[in-house]
Amino acid sequence: MKPGLRGFFDTMEAYFTDPAPEALERLYAAHPGWDAPRARVALYGQMVRHHGDATLDKLFPRVRGSVDAQTWAELVRDYAASRPARPFEMNQVGAGFPDFVADAARTRTLPDFLPALARFEWTDFAVYLSREAVPARVERLTVNPTLAVLEHPFQLCAWLRRGGDARPAPGAEVALLWRHPVRLVTMYLAADDRALLVLKMALEGLTPEQVAAATGVDVSHIHAAVEERAAEGLVLRP
Repeated sequence: MKPGLRGFFDTMEAYFTDPAPEALERLYAAHPGWDAPRARVALYGQMVRHHGDATLDKLFPRVRGSVDAQTWAELVRDYAASRPARPFEMNQVGAGFPDFVADAARTRTLPDFLPALARFEWTDFAVYLSREAVPARVERLTVNPTLAVLEHPFQLCAWLRRGGDARPAPGAEVALLWRHPVRLVTMYLAADDRALLVLKMALEGLTPEQVAAATGVDVSHIHAAVEERAAEGLVLRP
């Protein structure tokens, strides 16, 4: 790329990430003699910023709903300035937002659970778009290949199931997120003994009868746990 063209793109990036009214004049000052209509360039800048803002609104609705409108606007503005949107696929604009929120929480007054929530919402979306191939048929109990595991110090799963009222309760949680193989939506749950047992069975190739013999638990209860998690798509079964 020629230096002049590189400089043009650098100044356009600065323009897109600066919502101040004088940003347009700074752009033109950097390119004396440029005769592109100001109204069109202004509209273009507004459109680019709107798409970036709207994408974050879509990807992080719970984060947005957990702060006031001014705080959200400031987060979106500062994120765009610190991490300009370069991905050709717009949704990837959100990839760095959880880390940005975690950094921002150290210097701003934000809800303490916000970094964990941002990471959860991005993982939710990433799992939904996962390119992991889910086999149509399996020969043995198999973990859903789209499974992602998060650990955080808040009870986010229960809070989200309640509709995100008030604030999540504190407490260590291991959250499991995966895409349902038929419904193609992201599923999630706080890992409990039943879910972890079924995952262990899938990973180690254990049968319900083997687990029953080793633990003394009635085999019908183990079969029921497998049925439950298979219906949810956490594991795939023959």
